Amino acid sequence: MTRVTIALTLAGLALLFIAYAKGVQVIHGGDVVSHMYWATAAITMVAAANFIAIAHLARSERMIQELRTLCEKNGIAYGED
Repeated sequence: MTRVTIALTLAGLALLFIAYAKGVQVIHGGDVVSHMYWATAAITMVAAANFIAIAHLARSERMIQELRTLCEKNGIAYGED
């Protein structure tokens, strides 16, 4: 999941740069609709990356809780040294 998050973040960043360039072109008489499509794609890509990162964090937290429970159950030291 981490690789997917990183890939989506990088893709979103690339799309953001394209949207910025299209926005600069709009200032000089370029196509507004094209800029909006690229900006929408960038926002969607970053939102997807954030969603996956949050899901990954929630999964990691559950795994840590399970590990702590198992360590306590079996008398294994777990925690801060």
